[in-house]
Amino acid sequence: MHSSLDKQLTMSITQEAEKYVTNLLESELGDTYSYHNLAHTLGVRDACLEIGKGMGISKEELEVLELAALFHDTGFVAQYDGHEEASQRIAKAFLEQKEYKHKDLKKVLHCIEITQMGKEPGNMLEKILKDADLANLGSTEYLQTLDGLRHEWEVMLGQVHSDQDWFELNRSFLKNHSYYTPYADTHFGPQVDKNQKALKKLAKAQQQAMKKSKKPAPTSITGSRSAQMMFKTALRNHLDLSNLADNKANIMISINAAIVTFALPVAWSYISTLGYLLWPSITLLITCLSSMVFATLATRPIKMMGFTGEDKIRAGQSNLFFFGNFYKMSFDEYFRGMQQTIEQEDRLEGAIMRDLYFLGKSLGRKYSQLRVCYNIFMLGIILTVLVFLVSFNVLPA
Repeated sequence: MHSSLDKQLTMSITQEAEKYVTNLLESELGDTYSYHNLAHTLGVRDACLEIGKGMGISKEELEVLELAALFHDTGFVAQYDGHEEASQRIAKAFLEQKEYKHKDLKKVLHCIEITQMGKEPGNMLEKILKDADLANLGSTEYLQTLDGLRHEWEVMLGQVHSDQDWFELNRSFLKNHSYYTPYADTHFGPQVDKNQKALKKLAKAQQQAMKKSKKPAPTSITGSRSAQMMFKTALRNHLDLSNLADNKANIMISINAAIVTFALPVAWSYISTLGYLLWPSITLLITCLSSMVFATLATRPIKMMGFTGEDKIRAGQSNLFFFGNFYKMSFDEYFRGMQQTIEQEDRLEGAIMRDLYFLGKSLGRKYSQLRVCYNIFMLGIILTVLVFLVSFNVLPA
C-alpha cells in the first residue's frame, strides 16, 4: 500500500500526463479513429524524444516536447476539424492543475498549435514536434498506417477515394514534404523516398488495371462539353442576378435616404402647426430605416477567412479560385495550393462545383433580404398613408 503511494508521489509530470492521455484516448476515441489514436500519439512522443536527443536539446526542453506530443491530438475527443485548439485547452487545464511552470506551459501550447497543417515552426522545439508528427512518413510501416487514415477520412469526413486517387494523393504529399531538422532528414528522409516510389508503383498498377477493365470512365465536367457549357451559363446567370440584386438594393438605399434626408425634415418643420403629421412621420421614418437596414445587409460582403490550409486543399475542401480563400496567403503558399488543386481532375471539378454552389448560396441570401426590404417599404408606405388619414380626421390640426 505504501509503496504504491510512494510511486504515485514520485511520478514525473510526463508520466502523469501519459497516464491521463492514455485513459482519455482509450475511453473517448472509438474504432473510428484508426489513425489519430493512442498508438499514433505514443509514436509521435517517441519520435520527439529520438529527434530531440539527436539534436542535443536539454532535458527541460525534452520534457516540454514530450508533453506537447502527448497532448497534441487529445482535441479529437471534442472535435475533428480544428482539434488543435481543443488539444491546447485540454493540455492547459491539466498542466495548470499540476502547477506546471508558466513559461514552459506556454512553450507546450505553442508546440501543439504548430502541428496544424500549414503552420510554419518558429523555433527548434516546434520544428522537432512538426517532424515527429510526420515521422511515420519515413517508416517501413507507412503503407499500413495509410489504410487507417483512409478509413478515418471516409467515416469522419465522408471522403471516399479510388485506389489510384488515394495513392496519387499521398505520393504527391510525400513528394512535396521536407523535414525541418537535420536529424529527421537524415534518419527518415531516405525511407520517405522509398515510400514515395512504392506509392508511384501502386498508382501505376491501378491505372493499368483500370485500362484493362475497359469500363467507361464516369462523365466529368472536363470531359463533357455540355457540362462545361451548363456551368458557364449558370455562372454567368448567377453573376448577372447578383449585379441586379445589388442595383435594386442601391435603389432602395437611395430612395429611403432621400426621404429621411429631405422629405421628413420638411414634414417635421410643420408638426408644430399641423399636429396630425407627427404619427405619419414617425411611421415613415421607421419604414425607411428598416428598409435601409435590409437593403444594406443584402449588399454587405460575406465574412472571408483569407487563408486555406494544405490539409483542406489536399482533401478537396477548398476553392482557391475565390479570392476570399487566399488573400492572406503568401504567393508560395498559394502557388503550392493551386498546383495541388489542378494536378488532380476531381479536385479541380470539386472547386468548380463549390464555386457555383457558394455563389448560389450568397445570391439566395441577397434576394431573401431584398424581398424583406421591399415588403417593409411597400407595407410601410401603405401604413403611413393610413396613419395619415386617421390622424388627419381624428387629431386636431
